[in-house]
Amino acid sequence: MAIIAIIIDGIVELMKYYGGIQYLLEKVTSRVKSKKGGEAGISALVSLEDIATANNTISIVAAGPIAKKLTEEYDIDPRRTASLLDIFSSAFQGIVPYGGQFLVVASLAKISPVAIMPYSFYSI
Repeated sequence: MAIIAIIIDGIVELMKYYGGIQYLLEKVTSRVKSKKGGEAGISALVSLEDIATANNTISIVAAGPIAKKLTEEYDIDPRRTASLLDIFSSAFQGIVPYGGQFLVVASLAKISPVAIMPYSFYSI
């Protein structure tokens, strides 16, 4: 798990360095025009970052500054923003087959992480 965490952290830093996370931020925020759009944008942003990084904590931290900007700009309750960040990052973390949880379970059971996916519905 430690090796996987180090590799994922390195990949995330490479994504930041080469503009991948910034690209996601620009694409998501360019379509926001209302309060509901801001909420959808926050949800989409943290979901895409979680898919890209396979780590819900990192996706929340990376999406936080943009989520705060959208929260202030569209008068979204900060508690709702925090809930959206948590819910969507956790839900997507539970369905990506390359997440830490899937890899640990798959290695213990000696099966493919993809074989577990049909049974991973709790997070959603």
